[in-house]
Amino acid sequence: MWVMLCTVAASAQNVTIQVRVTNSWKEDKADEPVVVKFGDMKKVDFEVKSATVKCKGKEVPCQLDDMDGDLLPDEVFFLADIKGKDSKTYEVKLSAKEEKSKRVVDPRIYTALQFRDRKDLHPDVLRVEAPGTTDLFNDIYMHGVTIESDMVGYRIYFDKRQNIDLYGKKHRRIELPQTQFYTSESQLKDGYGVDVLWAGDAIGCGTFKDWQKGKPVNWTDVGVRGQRVVTTGALRTVVELYDLGVRGEDELMYDMRQRYSLYAGHRDLKVDVTFRPLLDKKPFGKKLFCTGVQKVGVTADETVRKGHKPQGFVKKEGLAASWGCDYPDMGKKEMWAPEAVGLAVYVPKEYVSDTKEDDLNYLLVVKPDEESSLQYFVTFCADKEEKGYHSAKEWFASLEEWQESVSRPVEVKVE
Repeated sequence: MWVMLCTVAASAQNVTIQVRVTNSWKEDKADEPVVVKFGDMKKVDFEVKSATVKCKGKEVPCQLDDMDGDLLPDEVFFLADIKGKDSKTYEVKLSAKEEKSKRVVDPRIYTALQFRDRKDLHPDVLRVEAPGTTDLFNDIYMHGVTIESDMVGYRIYFDKRQNIDLYGKKHRRIELPQTQFYTSESQLKDGYGVDVLWAGDAIGCGTFKDWQKGKPVNWTDVGVRGQRVVTTGALRTVVELYDLGVRGEDELMYDMRQRYSLYAGHRDLKVDVTFRPLLDKKPFGKKLFCTGVQKVGVTADETVRKGHKPQGFVKKEGLAASWGCDYPDMGKKEMWAPEAVGLAVYVPKEYVSDTKEDDLNYLLVVKPDEESSLQYFVTFCADKEEKGYHSAKEWFASLEEWQESVSRPVEVKVE
């Protein structure tokens, strides 16, 4: 996505701009993320307290986001529905007044980073940070930061694994405020979703790992480990994992930040990873990492698989995918039945160094660019979804279009 500055009409206490959004791809796009940064406009010299977005006079839901943590918003975010090879113009108004929209918006995003406490209230926090040797896994409710769109849910463990866990659901709605990943028997009967993946020693779905001696490695030697909520609202959530003072092979030392973005109407995560080398004398440009998907159900028997044969692949173009069925919690088989899921990861080709396959995983070995950063995308489906994919054939057939879609974001031009 790119933003160009043209003309802006402004007054002392408000700014109104025209934003042209273009879908250059042949296919229609629904709920396409659009970001308008204040820095790309004429100088906004007042505290923005409200924003309104309209298209052809009709209000479009939006949210103001503070991305740099200074408690002042610096971006407007909204979602666009645009046909293939088409454009739309949106009017974006920023105001110093708190103006309530006339349009009531049901939240399509949920974000939680919570502590366990003696009163079992699970208070929300914005950041958790601890020495790398401190075990907070069971002190954080849901074991890590948790995000949900109206389609799917994810949580990322606060421990050396940093595995991405998955929540699949039958209906497209927000459910985690009620189930908190621990769906009860009565909730299951009422049609709520459930945790759908057990990673064990596998890479799970899109988990980011170190790569040492030809295999994935957990983040064990870390000075400081942290998770934080960057921004959240009704339409978008961005959360961050960070590991400071990571010690790798050959005395390599660096800081690492993983930023995860989830949008309403999406099942996929955008992952941006950045590194800051701490020892200049050690070359960082050749450092390798990995991500990928596990072979779901490969260790299960035919009774557990329910006819879903484990299938999958990894391609040098940057796509890894699998389909299978297994218990989502090996310790609570009597509570949660086996779940069939499809997993996928797409890494743009410029970051791909190699592909590997082992007994449990389809892996993409990746390398940062010259700016010490990389980007990739994670997605999954659950067979339990009413409007989803229910076989390996259907799931794999959908991934080529998904890969192309995330590679072709809309173009945003401020006029």
